[in-house]
Amino acid sequence: MAQEAAEPAGAAAEAGPGPRGAAVAADAGPGPGGAAAAETAAPGGGAPGGGPPEVPGGVRLRAWTVGWSSGLAQALGAAVLLVTECVRRDVAPFGARVPGGARLPDYAADFPRMADALDAQWWFRAAEAARDACSFGEPRAALWAAVCAALVVRLNVDGPPRTQCFLSLAGACYCLVAGLSALPYLALAGAALPFALLAGGLAVVLATAAPGVRRRAG
Repeated sequence: MAQEAAEPAGAAAEAGPGPRGAAVAADAGPGPGGAAAAETAAPGGGAPGGGPPEVPGGVRLRAWTVGWSSGLAQALGAAVLLVTECVRRDVAPFGARVPGGARLPDYAADFPRMADALDAQWWFRAAEAARDACSFGEPRAALWAAVCAALVVRLNVDGPPRTQCFLSLAGACYCLVAGLSALPYLALAGAALPFALLAGGLAVVLATAAPGVRRRAG
């Protein structure tokens, strides 16, 4: 009986990897020998179960995608998006200039003066130039895209690691530039600014933790 069990395993081992080896391993029948041969004959260099091969450095890429450094920038971007959308109708959309002679609400009366004072600073002009260059002249739409992409890649753990890492880091860089160029808008928030920053941080934290909660619940 031991000799009969050894014969299928030997046949599978002699067949080697490839389609023929897989067929022989399937013919070898159940048992330790057949299982070992099936693992040896897995096509494509992937996992023994037949799944797709892991991306080299995938764990490190995921760590960069959902790391705290990119998360802080994305939380700032979410806060800027929240504040600018709240004051858009009263002042101007993000990245747009207030028309001359426009009547502003009392809370935004100093907005033009503050914007003019910051325009005299080279670093603020550089931030605005970088923002407009990165957004192709559509800073508001680009901020929406950066924040939404940040949340999507944190919620989706099964996406392509390289693409998600690029989207996360590129969006984080844009959020930093947008935050610098949005200082006049952030000043309008006043006492509500900490709550806007907290809301942005919570959105990023919850999006990052949601996949783990789903796995534990499932």
